[in-house]
Amino acid sequence: MDRHLTSSQVVSDALESAFTTPARNLTKSRGKNIHRFASVKMGHRVSVESTLEFDACFHFDFVKSITRFCSQPIKYTYVLDGKKHKYVPDFLAEFDTGELILYEVKSDFEVSKSDFKREFEAKRLAAKRLGVELELIEESQIRVAPLLNNLKLIHRYASRSDLTEIQQLVLSIFRRFGSLNVNTLISKTGISKPYIMPIICDLLSKCLLDTNLEVPITADTTLELRYG
Repeated sequence: MDRHLTSSQVVSDALESAFTTPARNLTKSRGKNIHRFASVKMGHRVSVESTLEFDACFHFDFVKSITRFCSQPIKYTYVLDGKKHKYVPDFLAEFDTGELILYEVKSDFEVSKSDFKREFEAKRLAAKRLGVELELIEESQIRVAPLLNNLKLIHRYASRSDLTEIQQLVLSIFRRFGSLNVNTLISKTGISKPYIMPIICDLLSKCLLDTNLEVPITADTTLELRYG
């Protein structure tokens, strides 16, 4: 649906409705590879147009300050070289401050093209006139090792279900002893590594445990309770 975004109230309404009714419905067709990301945060699948956008979803899903996000949110018009062009950003995210930000995801190759900066700046200025920021997320910011691999591991075992008795036990051990590495947790619970890792990943996804995701999650990983 092409929304004519003029007044601030119309823009606000369009941004809100984007979370339930995207500007574009992505469907599979010849020449298009549509990917469906099963979002733990949103509780439904988010449709995207590339593997890079799919990888970006892992970041949106586990950045705690992001309360919700969606793809293909709104359509608006920007002007480049005197010509009007219609544009749909890749994502919209809402933060715990209430701020809404639009995002365009681009590969390093696309960003390096000579005309990219001019085109993106035109899109950004048009969004700013509507009262919303448009920001660029580059491939080098998304495919960061080992962060992305850790997020994928956490996502694999994440659930929206209530805590199990074993998870409650694990949390009680952290409350008693403070920070522990995985090996120590295994010795205190008697739960082997193949079974304890899914438990840990689910607790990380629920923001109940914290660790440094800039290094690989292993048996030597130190974990602690997450507060706030």
